[in-house]
Amino acid sequence: MKPFYIFNSLTRAVEEFQPLNPPEVTLYSCGPTVYLPQHLGNLRARLFVDSLRRTLELNGYKVRHVMNVTDVGHMTSDEDAGEDKIEKTARAQGKSPLEVANFYLDQFKRDCAALNIEPPQVWSRATDHIADMIALTKRIIDAGFAYVTRSGVYFDVEKYRGPNRMGRLSRQSLEDQESAQRLEHSPDKRNPYDFTLWVLGQPDHLMQWDSPWGRGYPGWHIECSAMAMKYLGETIDIHTGGIDLLPVHHENEIAQSESATHKPFVRYFVHNAFLVGKEGTKISKSAGKFPLLSDLVAARIDPLAFRILCYGAKYRSEIAFNDDATRAAQNNLDYFREFARSVPDDAAAVGVEAAGWAAEYYERFHDAINNDLNTPQAIAVALELVAEAYRRKDFRAWPTLLALDTVLGLDLQKHRDTARSGSIEADVQQLIDNRTAARKAKDFALADELRKEIERRGYEVKDNRDGTASYQRRT
Repeated sequence: MKPFYIFNSLTRAVEEFQPLNPPEVTLYSCGPTVYLPQHLGNLRARLFVDSLRRTLELNGYKVRHVMNVTDVGHMTSDEDAGEDKIEKTARAQGKSPLEVANFYLDQFKRDCAALNIEPPQVWSRATDHIADMIALTKRIIDAGFAYVTRSGVYFDVEKYRGPNRMGRLSRQSLEDQESAQRLEHSPDKRNPYDFTLWVLGQPDHLMQWDSPWGRGYPGWHIECSAMAMKYLGETIDIHTGGIDLLPVHHENEIAQSESATHKPFVRYFVHNAFLVGKEGTKISKSAGKFPLLSDLVAARIDPLAFRILCYGAKYRSEIAFNDDATRAAQNNLDYFREFARSVPDDAAAVGVEAAGWAAEYYERFHDAINNDLNTPQAIAVALELVAEAYRRKDFRAWPTLLALDTVLGLDLQKHRDTARSGSIEADVQQLIDNRTAARKAKDFALADELRKEIERRGYEVKDNRDGTASYQRRT
């Protein structure tokens, strides 16, 4: 087995990955807060986790992957202040919190499927694990690291702080964190940097549960510790999340978990950087208008092209999202697909050995992806493999490309099968799906543009009186 190296935020160093119980790997991902659509920056984080999981599987590991779904307790400020994000949307839309959460979770899952992201083995919703959060909070109180007030149960950071404890992930002192975050010093808090485990005294909050301390609801941070340990054990191999979660959320997860168990909570923290917009600023929901996957589709960019765009930078580096970058990614996807369609049946038959010369490209790809997920180098190797196959006129490179695609996730085998079966090509089918959606939305200008593009691809389009349409390849 080749060594796999990853940057560990705990040590600020690239380390050789050594799971606790090989070949099993426990992986926990901070997932979506389902109160609005997940924008492309959120999806960049999902693609990073997908590339990490696929790389672990390439190396022979068996990954147990859990992703949380926050559907209660995440306030409009990450420091336990403001209004619950789910409830804010529910009130604005005149829906129940459950309706809001279900709607946006379903949309998120559809986006992940369009991006060919492998789903976790466990979708762990916060509201399904209230009892686990209450039990963990009680353990923390019993260990002497939390206290109960009329407004809630708070984690006592002052009792936990000490050498190699609070701040070892963020590399910030508590005083620095207080200054940077402008933390509110509630009369019920002993210190401004104490954080909420269980909220009390909020009668207007729509989602509440009984607890030993009174009726209330969980704080945001406690959910991840409770759910990670429930499914993966008290010490997990890898915990992922965006770099913005490092200084507060993940720091607090470590404190509350280790105060209860007296064991290391996470062995490797791995964080991804942001997707940034044309102005160089982070793409976020708080900025107002934010790009969605549906916006790419409307611009005739295949969702899988966004995978390639994200591979253009290492996960720890920011990615610039702009028109040139997305078009370049689409061109590279088209290049791979053109090769897939060109592979003759004898070169694609099951059991056909790959060309000997292609083994070098597999090794180079494997070395790149094992070197802290160097996706820019890995995608470059895959493009070179296709170029060399064209130069040699040797399509026996196909099995090697498919091996690389287990990590790239471009679904090239499916595209080839569809294209060569005589059915509608996947990219044309995407245009058809987009046109159907545009007609339902009464965006007839976009529907007409898509019709012209479908016809340009060699299909006849017939719109029926009942609102449906039929598509047939011209002979």
